[in-house]
Amino acid sequence: MSPRSSRPARTLVGAAVLIAGLTVLARVAGFGRILVFGRTVGTTCLGDTYQAVNTVPNIVFEVVAGGALSSLVVPLLARAADAGDRQRVRDGAAALLSWTVLLLVPLAVVVAAGAQPLARLLLAHKTGCGDDAVRVGASMLRVFAPQIPLYGVGIVLTGVLQAGRRFGGPALAPLLSSVVVIAAYLTYAVVAPSGTDVATVSTAARLVLSVGTTLAVAALTLPLAWPVARAGLRLRPSLRFPPGMALRAGALAGAAVVVLAAQQAAVAVTLFLGNGAGVPTGRMTVFVFAQTVFLLPWAIVAVPVATAVFGRLAASWEAGDRTAYARALAGSMRAVLLGCLLATAVLVAAAQPIARLLVQSAPGAPSVGPLAAGIAALAPGLVGYGLYALLSRALYAQGGARVVAVASVAGWAAVVIADVVLARVLAPADRVLALGLGNSIGMTVLAVLLVVLIARRTGSAAFAGVRRVASAGLAGGVLGGGAGLLVGRAVHGGGLPAVVGQAALVGTVVLVVFGALAWRVCRADLAVLRARGRVAGG
Repeated sequence: MSPRSSRPARTLVGAAVLIAGLTVLARVAGFGRILVFGRTVGTTCLGDTYQAVNTVPNIVFEVVAGGALSSLVVPLLARAADAGDRQRVRDGAAALLSWTVLLLVPLAVVVAAGAQPLARLLLAHKTGCGDDAVRVGASMLRVFAPQIPLYGVGIVLTGVLQAGRRFGGPALAPLLSSVVVIAAYLTYAVVAPSGTDVATVSTAARLVLSVGTTLAVAALTLPLAWPVARAGLRLRPSLRFPPGMALRAGALAGAAVVVLAAQQAAVAVTLFLGNGAGVPTGRMTVFVFAQTVFLLPWAIVAVPVATAVFGRLAASWEAGDRTAYARALAGSMRAVLLGCLLATAVLVAAAQPIARLLVQSAPGAPSVGPLAAGIAALAPGLVGYGLYALLSRALYAQGGARVVAVASVAGWAAVVIADVVLARVLAPADRVLALGLGNSIGMTVLAVLLVVLIARRTGSAAFAGVRRVASAGLAGGVLGGGAGLLVGRAVHGGGLPAVVGQAALVGTVVLVVFGALAWRVCRADLAVLRARGRVAGG
């Protein structure tokens, strides 16, 4: 490979390394966040109420604007950013930001005004929590409502920075957010007496949780204005897009709203089933914990690769360079597959010690078994969700928003159907297991559909080496995960230090077995990636 042709690859790997490094820090803090929540609020009625109503602003935002913004900002601005057309980038970003605020601020007001009926819809059937859950949930939701426009501002600013190949700020912002919300949880532990639940929580303690959480969202989004300003993009209010940009923005946004409506419908069904009649107290909180653990490797492995390559895919496709597009996509797909298969094996093998670490001796109902089952049930969906992060962006870069919408609706519909069926088949006490399995089924369906679409639109060049990597990763995952499970069962027991040691030992065993097989079969891929990482890191 010539120096000129290898420069984009080194740049891409360098960006992915930067994003992955910062994301590791942010996700470790995010893991710490749920650990602190489990030890302070716990798997209680208050914990379930908080988790349910805190999801509402995110659902509303995503359905109305989130998917549209996240899928259109980078494709709209990437080519202008690559060409150095700062004025077009500035004008496009200003219009996106202005329309976002104009749409989402009134929506936040509507959510705040309708907090009581929304809380009743989610929590009225909550077993063992009574009307107190609705009352406290409505009060919290009024404070959570401003998160809706804050999320919108953050999405636009993140897209502007990523289009300009500036990845540090967006990757670091979640770390700051986690620090703020951890501080809120710790403050709650000081303000609220031991044993506090939804019927006895004071106004002060409730405000510490709700205001602190909304401040954490502000910390996630507003600091991004600083790197945007440093990039020379001083955004002023304007509703006018640059020539030709408004039409494309509308086409992308329309399809993306369909995608996110389907996804958030699945989230709403999860909330309803998780808080349904007969489901033991704390199960919704347990599922949120399991999902947070599931998203940790996804954010570390898949998101950095997909984020780093998105702008390059969009620019290559618009420039008509299909070879560069296919090369970048194939390399990224191999990396995502290998990393996600390894992470799946680790999650399955280490589910029990991870669950003990998070909720053993935590306030509320005993939850180690349900949490371990939820983590293991979610794990097989990691490959599908990782491919979704990459392949949806690859299709958006082609302007294929409509086909992404069709595949996504089918995938999330599969999640809903599987959740409902499994919730009926399994006992209410196994609701976390049912929801985890339903998610894995739907994400697998979604990934298969996206792979078929990429194959039809791009051809075999986009899958160079993918079959070899997938076969090696699957074999390594099965063998490594099995070895890890055996070791975990052999050393089970003990207090917190022993749990940490057990989790570390299980993870190491999986990594060694998986790595040995992957190195034997995929040596060239791993060697190239390691060499590029050294170049990128200087």
